Amino acid sequence: MPGRVRTLSGFLRWAEQFNDGQYLFRGVRKKSYKIEAGACRRLPKADRYNPAKLLKINQELIDKARLLGHDQLNGERLSDLPLLAELQHFRAATCLIDFTRNALIALWFACEQIATTESQEQKKKTDSKDKVEETDGKVYAVRIDDPARFRTITSELLEKDIDHFFRVDGNGRYPLYQWQPKLQNNRIIAQQSVFIFGGAKIEAADECIISRGAKENLLKILDKLVGLTDATIYPDSDGFARLHVQNNPDFEPDPQGYLQRGIEVHQKGEREEAITHYTTVISPLPDETAQPPDKDILSWGHHHRGIAYLGEEPSDSAVDLAIEDFTEAIQLKTEIIESVPENPARTRRLKRELARTYIYRGAARYWQKGDFDGAITDYTRAIELDPEYAEAYNYRGFAHLNNGDIDKAIADYVKATDIDQELTEAYKDRATAYLANSDFDKAIADYTKAIQLDPDDTNIYNYRGFAYFRNSEVDKAIDDLSIAIQLKPDSAGAYYTRGIVQLSLQNWEEAKTDLKTAANNQLDVATEFQQSYGSVEDFERGMDVELPVDIASILTGESTSTNIL
Repeated sequence: MPGRVRTLSGFLRWAEQFNDGQYLFRGVRKKSYKIEAGACRRLPKADRYNPAKLLKINQELIDKARLLGHDQLNGERLSDLPLLAELQHFRAATCLIDFTRNALIALWFACEQIATTESQEQKKKTDSKDKVEETDGKVYAVRIDDPARFRTITSELLEKDIDHFFRVDGNGRYPLYQWQPKLQNNRIIAQQSVFIFGGAKIEAADECIISRGAKENLLKILDKLVGLTDATIYPDSDGFARLHVQNNPDFEPDPQGYLQRGIEVHQKGEREEAITHYTTVISPLPDETAQPPDKDILSWGHHHRGIAYLGEEPSDSAVDLAIEDFTEAIQLKTEIIESVPENPARTRRLKRELARTYIYRGAARYWQKGDFDGAITDYTRAIELDPEYAEAYNYRGFAHLNNGDIDKAIADYVKATDIDQELTEAYKDRATAYLANSDFDKAIADYTKAIQLDPDDTNIYNYRGFAYFRNSEVDKAIDDLSIAIQLKPDSAGAYYTRGIVQLSLQNWEEAKTDLKTAANNQLDVATEFQQSYGSVEDFERGMDVELPVDIASILTGESTSTNIL
């Protein structure tokens, strides 16, 4: 359960737990409000967490604004993100979610409406329990220093169209983006605002309920002690805003400072420099830090350096170093947990963080080492630490599937979807397990659910098309594969699968065109065919067809001319 506070000292005690990393805060005046963009609330309830729908409504907003000439500022045309920020400043609902680096500003927003607009007479009338609870506020804390989850908007990314930020990454997940606009208006400066947006849900590290009856007094204290008022939160002039510009002194970084430097460059894709900073945290030279790092900072140094070592296409030695770092981070975090049993809230948060490190080590063992059993052990430990971690069940299910334990895989996927009914990857992966079990109807049903959640994912149409083919529904198979090609015209896999379906129908010319197009898009058609069907003769017997010689040569790799033209 989230903590509940009535005093500033109580709130500060809650906020003290977030000194071990980089966090953003968001205050909402009603505790029932979720972390969601304003544009989400314009969508039907069933579509509020659909990335494709959220993207579409923002694209429509941008198009309308440009059509009406609202995309100009100081004589220059705004790119999509600055345009959305400008529109949101004037109360338009966009995909951008306002956060602040200042926990006290978030507290002010959590107290804002009820305590400032509700008269004493009105308060006397709201004496029912339900009404009182409905007006409690809430402050969310979100950890943003996970380079694998959060990306920082650079000047180059700032010029991208909005659809760029709603694409899945190489792991099939939607990244989240954090953006602190450089061309800041007065309000952004005063509120120390940072925008978070993207196609993924934002998970809170913790929540704090602000009691309704304490809001008015908290606002008075915030005004008296730190000068937070309507006027300072919503400044009306540049002069007023300048009073709140903060010039940070240039201190030599401590271990936390080097960790933050590493995270900042890591999120920009500069992994080698990030590793250098993380190493300074872990093994500082005598003159580099004024004090040794505590265990929590040290554990994060190992955790993030492990992620940086993995990078893209890591060498075997880099993978070994990553696993060593994750192991050290696990040991340190475990020792920290054992030392704070009297603080249940912090213990829960630390366990969630430790679960993520087990996931990373499991992924390194699975993807880079092929150690399925080791990965399953790590995923299981993550689940023990955080039983509501849906993605951990999904990862373990995938490892079980590739280890040949289809029933265990399906059980994990079921648990993942029970926890998070909008986890697209779980439906996709469970469908793959059903497909391996030749349970085509269930596979098709799960792929269909995945498409409902993410209708722009080319691969899902490709997979469902193959499932339809295996289920002898060839017309539906061709329809799905054609949609996949329409969404991604260079999808070699979709062309290949559609070519195979055309072979089963003896549509030789269509099949040949698709197979050659797949080859022209860098797919090794012969190897793919042999892995799936064995020899040409085996395929002919299974499909009860006799392949033309020129097609057989494509499937065996004997054809040296693959270009259609």
